[in-house]
This record gives sequence, C-alpha cells and structure tokens, in this order.
Amino acid sequence: MSDVVFSFFLALAISGNPATPSHTCQKFFVTTQDGYVNVRSSPQVQTGNLLATLPSGSSVEIIQRRQGWLKIKSPLSGWLAGNQVSRISCDAGRDLLMNLGLPTISRLGKKTQQGDKKAAETLVKMSPYVDGVSAEVYAGVIAQWASQNPSFLVSILDREIPSIRQAVLSSLDFGLGVMNSPERQKFENFIQRLSSQNPTLRDWQQRNPIYPQVNAKQYSLLGDLK
Repeated sequence: MSDVVFSFFLALAISGNPATPSHTCQKFFVTTQDGYVNVRSSPQVQTGNLLATLPSGSSVEIIQRRQGWLKIKSPLSGWLAGNQVSRISCDAGRDLLMNLGLPTISRLGKKTQQGDKKAAETLVKMSPYVDGVSAEVYAGVIAQWASQNPSFLVSILDREIPSIRQAVLSSLDFGLGVMNSPERQKFENFIQRLSSQNPTLRDWQQRNPIYPQVNAKQYSLLGDLK
C-alpha cells in the first residue's frame, strides 16, 4: 500500500467518513403538534388497544405501512397514525423534543395534579419509553403529582398493567430524591396507609431503590452542599 493511500485511510479512521458527516443524520420522529402520539396494538382507534404514548421528538423505527398507519418496532412494537411521524434530521428531532415534547409532559403533569383522568392515563403510558433528559423531566413531573395528589396517582396506577405501574414508580423513586427527603417521607406516609393487597403499594415495596439509605444527619449535610 502506498504512503498516499495509507494516509487517506488513516484520515478516515481518525475523522470518520467525510461522505456521511454527523449533521446528515436523519430518522423518523414523532412530529405531531399535539405533543404526543398514541401507539396501539392494531391499526385502528379502538377501546382497549392503546399500548403507550410517545412525546413529540421521540425517535421511532418503522417496519410496515398500512392504509395511513405505521407499524413500529422501536421503542416498542405497535401502530401509530402515519401523519404524526416525519423523517427529519436528528438535530430537528432533538429540538422538537425540547420545544414541544418536554413542555407537553409538564402540561400533562399539571392536569394530573388537578385530577384530569385522560391526562393522567396519557402520562403514565409514557413511563417505559422516556430516557435521557426526558426521563429527568418525567421523574420530576411524577414526583410533583405524588406530592400534590397521591390518592389520584395511586388510583390510576392500580388499574394499569404491572409493567407500566412499575415504570412509573421507578420514575417516582428517582424524582422523590434521597431516602429521607421530605417529599419521599410525605409519599411514604400516604402509601403505607393503603391495604397490604394494594398493587401500587406492593410494587413500591418490591422495587429496587434508586437511592441508598441515608440518615437524618447525612441528609442535612447533603442539603448544605446544594
């Protein structure tokens, strides 16, 4: 191999293929201006076939098209309306998440605190499919819901399938902060008064805690460091 050819391939290895720079990245993203899209088990709007909701700016992988519907396999398997998804740049997808998807999560959270059932059901069905900055915002919203209206939160979670309920509780565990935080103690005081057979209480007790146990003195020191 000549020195010129070797130098060319070495440059590619170091800097990446110049024919496919990162700014050309394009994927399918949820682009609905409603702020979220429903994912269903079949290509039709039908009671009982709603699997999940994805905020605008979520990336999806399409594997099939059928009469205005799209079947996706990532981040979950299901069907969504084709007019709510577009192929756009990855940068535009991130902007859409920041400018529309995350505000929608916050807006739904405020409605749930006031007892809005539709908003609550929409919000909890996002739980397994948020990540990164979305997961952090989502956790804060769920923790605020638990603080303002814990009985409504539990009533919604009791009727959900275990995987959704457990995902929400994992987000709540993160959002409530360290073990002795006032927000966590308030929620614990509420949920421990429920029946031992309550599914939300049972899943909360069986979760893998995100934060290690800290005593009151340690929590005070943590507060001083903020």
